[in-house]
Amino acid sequence: MLETTLSTNFVPGTNLTGGLARAAWRFLLPELALDKIVCLGVPPAATLQVLSTMSRETLVISTDARQLDAAQREIEQRAIGGVRMLPVKDWGQLPLADQSAGLIFITGKNELAKRLRDGALARELNRLLDHDGVIYFEVKTFSERTAGRQMIKRLVDLGFTKSSELWMTPFSGEMRTAFPLDDDRMSKYLFTNVLYGQSVKKRAISRTGLLLSQTGLLRYIVSRWAVLMKRASTHAAPQAPPQYMLALAKKSGVDLSGMRCGLSARGKFNANKNIFYLFDPAPRGAASATKREKAKAVVKMTRAPEFNRRLENEHRVLAALHEKAFVDRNTFPQPLFFGYHAGLAMLGQMAVHGEPFRRRTQATAGCPVALDAINWIVQLGIASANPAPQSGAREVEAALMKLFRRFMKIYPLAKFETDFLAGQIAAIGRIEKKFPLVFQHGDPGTWNMLVSPENRVIVIDWEAGEPRGLPLWDLFYFMRTYGSWMSRLQGSKDPLKNFAQNFLAPSALHELLSATLKRYCAGAGLEAEAIAPLFYTCWMHRALKEATRLQTEALASGTYFNLLRLCIEQRNSAALASLFSLNTNGYLENAFVVAPSGVGRSLKENA
Repeated sequence: MLETTLSTNFVPGTNLTGGLARAAWRFLLPELALDKIVCLGVPPAATLQVLSTMSRETLVISTDARQLDAAQREIEQRAIGGVRMLPVKDWGQLPLADQSAGLIFITGKNELAKRLRDGALARELNRLLDHDGVIYFEVKTFSERTAGRQMIKRLVDLGFTKSSELWMTPFSGEMRTAFPLDDDRMSKYLFTNVLYGQSVKKRAISRTGLLLSQTGLLRYIVSRWAVLMKRASTHAAPQAPPQYMLALAKKSGVDLSGMRCGLSARGKFNANKNIFYLFDPAPRGAASATKREKAKAVVKMTRAPEFNRRLENEHRVLAALHEKAFVDRNTFPQPLFFGYHAGLAMLGQMAVHGEPFRRRTQATAGCPVALDAINWIVQLGIASANPAPQSGAREVEAALMKLFRRFMKIYPLAKFETDFLAGQIAAIGRIEKKFPLVFQHGDPGTWNMLVSPENRVIVIDWEAGEPRGLPLWDLFYFMRTYGSWMSRLQGSKDPLKNFAQNFLAPSALHELLSATLKRYCAGAGLEAEAIAPLFYTCWMHRALKEATRLQTEALASGTYFNLLRLCIEQRNSAALASLFSLNTNGYLENAFVVAPSGVGRSLKENA
């Protein structure tokens, strides 16, 4: 039980911003393992650190000896290996062997436009690049854009393919998304389904981007785009997925040839995944203007090998869930292929289609899509409930004690709080009846849910899934994230205050949770005595996960640590007593629950 959770090392600060969250454009290259990378110009040291993990040698060439000296000192300070500096006087005569570079990266803050206009440099690029190599550069100003097009024309005249040209976000800093510049239909998908943010500002930007895509003006407005140039002999379409992905999918019998590809590399952590969105070949004629674009598949890829286990687990969990069919197969992704390239895991899935949950919800206790999400969690728990052996409750107690001991090594609890939590865990071991284990999503926050055109919830991101997990944890966590979103839209951003108002005092959400607990426990065969221990240990587990995103000095201010302490402080409140005893004082008369068949029933009928 809790195999994924117990195998995780909850070490503070291990999921903070990492160096491998940089230079995400590298995932668009045909291969991620190269013999030699040549940088024409001096990239930031953080970029060199990433490139050095991809190649045996990274060579930095510049006509500015002072820049090279400064870069050399910085890579020595960072202990970056495999990087060599090479000063030159003439870009048209580089002291390198023919076809010796797998990647040529043209960069530098100064004189980039002048460099791209250099006809002699174009001939040198043609000489240096190996048979399967790639030239990459970005432009951010009008002069650089004009010079970039001149370089593209020269390289095409020398036998290169038409370039892959991509518009990128944000306008400066590390790349987070890259989509084909001339593919307005794919851009519409991005602004509708990918770039919907929490803040009003980000949502306004997404709406503006969608409008520009619909009018065909986006390509003229975006200020940052990138270029990849390949040999004509590679026969690679400009919008094609990377070659390494095509090859890996083919090994599993999945043909991705001819598909179009965009990349989302959002998130600042090494643990964040890159997500490729794959689309069918563009329709021709009138259909191209009227057909609504939908991704055919998505491919998730790790940034660092130490996070491969997350995708490995997601692949196993999705395959098992598809086989068992505890919930409608249309409410979660179907796995397509899995494998590794350059030591990094890749998981291909059939795309699921819907709008972000936060866009579709009414943010009320009676919201139909929120109630469908709750019903989905309840159905998954009840359908998968598998009573453990007679000793199951004691096994659950032992597993939770392992987590508790890890928690105690990280967080500074007072003695009475320590004793209280230990007592809650011990209470599970005293349950005499069989204890049900359930199929658990592990991270059912509102951000991991979409809503289909039929108003059904689709649950994504199963990296933390547990085939033999604990009941109620998914329900508690979803309710907390939903309550937080409701409060945010009402103008309150204090997470502890919001939680207290929604669940530690009489409220519409408290009443909804109370009625749902009664239904869940009855269907799964869970004793009421287990509710309180599962409630408190849920927040203990979330605090452990949060610790990986906090530096040691910030642990005491962690959201879930303080939420747990707040719940312990309020342990004798009437609100918690009513939750844990399954006693309710009434129901939400206007609440509406959508059953799996799509038939609506009131909470009274479901209680």
